[in-house]
Amino acid sequence: MADPDHTAEQAIRETAYFMWEREGRPDGRAESHWQRAAAHFASLLARNGEPLDDEEKILAGQADVNMTALLTKDVFGG
Repeated sequence: MADPDHTAEQAIRETAYFMWEREGRPDGRAESHWQRAAAHFASLLARNGEPLDDEEKILAGQADVNMTALLTKDVFGG
């Protein structure tokens, strides 16, 4: 069984990384990115475990998005 603390830390680490990437990889902002990612993760936990939809995952910087489903969502026959 996965360690919940390790899983949470990994989620925060990945979110902070995506924030860093999105901002152009600036130097000296690791603490800021970590704090923002931790706050974001805490807000997700406050949703009582409801899963994120693909649009929310994109905004959260998560990599596990079903891009095909997202791109064909509003396309007739998609």
